[in-house]
Amino acid sequence: MADVILAVGDMAGPAASNEGSIDTAALLTGLVAAHPGAVVLVLGDNAYDDGTADEYAGFYGPTWGTEAIAARVRACPGNHDYHTLGALPYFAHFKERAGPVDRRGYYSFDLGAWHIVSLNTEAEYRAGSRQLQWLEEDLIQHDTMPTIAFFHRPRFGSGGHGDSDNPEAFWDVLFRHRVEIALNGHAHHYERFAPQTPKRKPDPAGIREFIVGTGGRGLVEPKPPGRRKPNSEVADGTTFGVLKLTLAPNAYEWEFVPTPGGGGFADRSGGPHPTNH
Repeated sequence: MADVILAVGDMAGPAASNEGSIDTAALLTGLVAAHPGAVVLVLGDNAYDDGTADEYAGFYGPTWGTEAIAARVRACPGNHDYHTLGALPYFAHFKERAGPVDRRGYYSFDLGAWHIVSLNTEAEYRAGSRQLQWLEEDLIQHDTMPTIAFFHRPRFGSGGHGDSDNPEAFWDVLFRHRVEIALNGHAHHYERFAPQTPKRKPDPAGIREFIVGTGGRGLVEPKPPGRRKPNSEVADGTTFGVLKLTLAPNAYEWEFVPTPGGGGFADRSGGPHPTNH
C-alpha cells in the first residue's frame, strides 16, 4: 500500500492577512479523513506574525491544531517562528513533533520505504555546522532509501522572495546522496521544479523542489513564465491548497489539491515518477 504525505506552509494568522487559512485547514482536515495513515508536514511560518504563544493559541490551534491534524503533524520552523526568541513557542507547541528536546530544529524519521528529513533554515545551516554534519551522517545511514527533505526557505523560487542562500549547503549534501524531493514554504505561492543539480543543471537524478506556501497567508503571484527561474515547470499564486504526495517503494506521484472555489488551479504528476534509489 502506498503512503501519503500532505504538505503545506505559511498558514495561520490575522484574518486580514491570512485569508485562506480557515479554508485550507478545512481542506486538510478532509484529506486527513480520506487518508487515515497520512503524515502532515507543516513547512514553517505556521503562526503569524511572530510565532508567539498567543498566536499559536489563537490562530494556529483552533483550526490547524485540531486533534485530527495534530496527531499526524511533523514540523519544521520558519523565519517568522524565530521572530520570537529561539522560536520557543514553536517548539513548545509541537513538542516531539518538532524534533529532539534540545530545540535544534532538525530530525528524521521513516515512512514506509521512504526516509524523511526535517531541516532548519534559520540556524546552523552553513557548511561545517553541527546540522550539516548530522545531515551527512543521517543520509549515509539511510543511503538505500528514497528520501524527502523538508525545510522552510526554498533554494530556488520565482516568487517575491526569490532564491534563498540559507539552504545552499543543504542542497550540496542532499544532491550528493541522491535525495529525490525538497519541500518548502516561505514564498506564498505554489511552484514545482524539474529535477536539478545545486547548480541549476537539469538532471533526471537531481532534486525536485516544490514550494507550497499556500496555507493561508496572502498569496503573491510568481513571475510570468518567461521570467521564472530555470527548470520551473509550474507556478501559481492564485490558489490556496495542499500538496499531496503518494509514495510507493520506488516511485512517487504528486497532486496539488486546491481549496474549493479557491481559483481552480491544480497540478498532477500524470503518472508515477521513479526514485533515484
